[in-house]
Amino acid sequence: MNKIFKVIWNPATGSYTVASETAKSRGKKSGRSKLLISALVAGGMLSSFGVQAQAGRDNGQGVNYGQGTGTGWVAIGEDAKANSFTDTGGGSSTAVGYHSTADGRWSTALGAKTHSLGEASVALGINTTSAGERSLAIGASATSTGGFSIALGRYANSVGEFSIAQGDHAETGADDAIAFGRESKALGIMSIALGATANASKEYAMALGASSAASAANAIAVGRNSAAAGVDSLAFGRLSAANAANAIAMGAESKAAENATAVGTNAEANGLNSIALGSGSIADVDNTIALGNQSQAVAAGAIAIGQGNKADGANAIALGNGSITGGVNAIALGQGSYAGLENGTAIGAQASAQGKNSVALGAGSVATDADTVSVGNTTAQRQIVNMAAGDISTTSTDAINGSQLYAISKSVADNLGGGGYRQCARRRYFPKLQAEKWYFRHCWRRLNGPGQ
Repeated sequence: MNKIFKVIWNPATGSYTVASETAKSRGKKSGRSKLLISALVAGGMLSSFGVQAQAGRDNGQGVNYGQGTGTGWVAIGEDAKANSFTDTGGGSSTAVGYHSTADGRWSTALGAKTHSLGEASVALGINTTSAGERSLAIGASATSTGGFSIALGRYANSVGEFSIAQGDHAETGADDAIAFGRESKALGIMSIALGATANASKEYAMALGASSAASAANAIAVGRNSAAAGVDSLAFGRLSAANAANAIAMGAESKAAENATAVGTNAEANGLNSIALGSGSIADVDNTIALGNQSQAVAAGAIAIGQGNKADGANAIALGNGSITGGVNAIALGQGSYAGLENGTAIGAQASAQGKNSVALGAGSVATDADTVSVGNTTAQRQIVNMAAGDISTTSTDAINGSQLYAISKSVADNLGGGGYRQCARRRYFPKLQAEKWYFRHCWRRLNGPGQ
């Protein structure tokens, strides 16, 4: 035979009680006699709040009403427990589910083995716990420990105050942290982890993207598998890596070292204070600069600017598409220019300074020997014009320009001509090269002998 009961409010005890379905709760049309009958029926059925009530078939377990203290509490389920508070703040709690516990003021625990321990907290799920004040835990084995925190998802765990952990095994470990995504972790103060397995482990760190990681204070990692490992570092792009303090790596698979900046797909700034801008650019050692697609600065202090160029010597400069320097302090300026040895300088498209300390000036110029200056090559020569007059003295190393050479040749001609003189056998002749050839020949014979 079925037994029929229902839950009604009992104003005499200040709590919900079980009564016959034919009984009525107090209303506007209920008389005192009906209220008394209802109270007697309920009192006969339940001698205390710990008594179990059953509903359903005779041979089946029905609804179990749990235990509580004070008034106003609700406990439904086997071994469910709820508390009320009699201090000036008042308050009651609600526990619904097998072994559920609502221990905090105004707290609610819904589900088997759920526990709402913090004031005004809510735990919903299986084996779920809301321990922080006004915290919320929803999901199997979810836990909200921090005050005002939220844990949503299976095994989600919000530890810090005002923190949010959402997703399967998501976790926050400090105040104001946010973790969204499966197995995401935001462990530092005000850290943010968004994406499956994203990890922001230090204060103010941000990891955005699946498997991204920001593992230093103020670090930011954006993109799948991106990693910002240095303080104040930034990694932006898939598999980007900012490996040290103040590093910036932007672009898929870009890499940057301490105080270095790498921008572009596969760009690498591997040296301290180095800069690599452009797809595939490489600034490989300290204080180097590589600007342009596939440009490379691979020696200390080297600078490479252009596409596909390379500065390979210490403090060398390669400027222009395809330009190359291979020696210390070498300079190559111009498309395809080349300065291969120490202190070589090549200026101009396809200019080539091949010797040590050599200089090649102008497009296509070639300086093959050490310590030489070339303004052309074997098939294309150039004039040097507008050159200032050089010093003419026994110690001068200046170059002589055309006007100086003209003046010298004119002076020689004048001295050999009518303006000069010869001393022959105590006689003075004033031979003129053109008009007075006899005198010149006579003087020559006197000086060199007959027959000359």
